[in-house]
Amino acid sequence: MTPNILVVDDEPGIVQFVRGALEDEGFDVTTAADGRRAVEMAAARAPDLVVLDMSLPRLDGAGVAAELRRLHGDGVRILLITADGRAPEKARQVGAFDYLAKPFDLNRLLDKVQAGLTS
Repeated sequence: MTPNILVVDDEPGIVQFVRGALEDEGFDVTTAADGRRAVEMAAARAPDLVVLDMSLPRLDGAGVAAELRRLHGDGVRILLITADGRAPEKARQVGAFDYLAKPFDLNRLLDKVQAGLTS
């Protein structure tokens, strides 16, 4: 079964970049541009992994992470992405398995996604 990855970011260029890279690797990718929409999508279909930005309209990344855990338990795999210099701290706060600071390298993204799906 193909892993389903939810990409949540309000920057269209980031979403397009991440979605294209993940789809090229054979993943099933859905996207959301705000936190509320991300929660709605995750409620309709549990993602295998979430690539989550912290700065989002309508519900920030911390709020999205809390809602994902409420919906699907502590096993939700979150890869945090942020332009903020406090990525490690924020990743710990939301219970992410790992993080990437923007801008990030495509190969690092793919390596972290693979690691998140296999751990």
